[in-house]
Amino acid sequence: MKRFLVVCAAAMLCCSLVRAQEAEDTGRGAGLSIIPRVDVGVLYDLDSKSASFSFGNTHLYTLFEGNISEKWSFSVCNHWIATDWTYGSFQDGVLTPTKNLYHFPWPGSGNGANNFLDWAYITFTPGDFELSLGKMALFVGGFEFDEYDFDVNPMTATHFWNSYTVYKLGFSAAWTTPSEQSTFAFQVAMDQDNAGPAFALRWTGEYGPWSTNYSVLTAKEYDHATGRDTYLRPIFSIGNRLNFGGFTATVDYMNRCGDPYWVQAAVKGHTVSANFQYEIGDHWDLSLKGVANIAHDPAPYGWDKDTDSCVVPEDYTPSDVPFDKYAFYSGGLTASWYPLQDKSLRVQASAGYNNNMLFGLLGITYDWAIKLW
Repeated sequence: MKRFLVVCAAAMLCCSLVRAQEAEDTGRGAGLSIIPRVDVGVLYDLDSKSASFSFGNTHLYTLFEGNISEKWSFSVCNHWIATDWTYGSFQDGVLTPTKNLYHFPWPGSGNGANNFLDWAYITFTPGDFELSLGKMALFVGGFEFDEYDFDVNPMTATHFWNSYTVYKLGFSAAWTTPSEQSTFAFQVAMDQDNAGPAFALRWTGEYGPWSTNYSVLTAKEYDHATGRDTYLRPIFSIGNRLNFGGFTATVDYMNRCGDPYWVQAAVKGHTVSANFQYEIGDHWDLSLKGVANIAHDPAPYGWDKDTDSCVVPEDYTPSDVPFDKYAFYSGGLTASWYPLQDKSLRVQASAGYNNNMLFGLLGITYDWAIKLW
């Protein structure tokens, strides 16, 4: 499957270059964005009554995209530098003075949804259809996954966003209705664990102030009851958004929950996130987000509340460990200031709560856009 997709990608790329040479200048244009972000803040654990230092979502991205002809386009996003996450707890981005500030997420050493090459795909658009091939984001997660990673605060993101690898080699086909209000898409791609192909359908639409982002994805996952990879319960994502002037309300729901302890990427449960954003003039906006992550069967392990640690019995069978319902909550308020007219520079401050931990972050993001042709 993977070899077939690579061959197809190479063939489409060669074809696109030939067409680009033969095409007129109409529709051509490309740009490069260099996007550094620096966060600094403090996390306070309410249980241990201790504080730690955090670099939040500090990183360096580049985004290279544009058109090579009227019908052919491309997009490439690289994640060059990221903060050195600590996996000992769910609190992402926790650093101690003795740890390295950054790591280089080269292929094979990435964490979660982050990697040296997030996506790289080409798109052919004949009329109302759109065909894309390459490394792309899986159709999952609602509006939260439509945000660029460099705009997300992991402390207020869902567990699913923090644990599920969405950038995979694949192919997608989409059709937009003549009214341009609705788009229906199909996708086949490698799944979370590269165990086999994942299949997904998505419907996005804009109907006045109401927008939709609905999807269903099924993929192979390890079934602990049978001891083999099999297609398990589909992942449904339901995203709804209302926009009235400067006010935007977004609510996403999923019938899965990301595993907060990273034993596996997706577990049975529910995820609900609600985000309310208000633009104040041309230079400010406020965002209030809340997330509920409710896991029914976190993984084939038990959680020892006395030691606050994960326990995996050596002779584990599915009936050995009774699972309780685990609920994890997070939320926060973020204020963003855009001192420049083009909003390329953003200063953001956020504070909130994440799974019995308080956090406060102050950061700055700059989008340096360079027009190439």
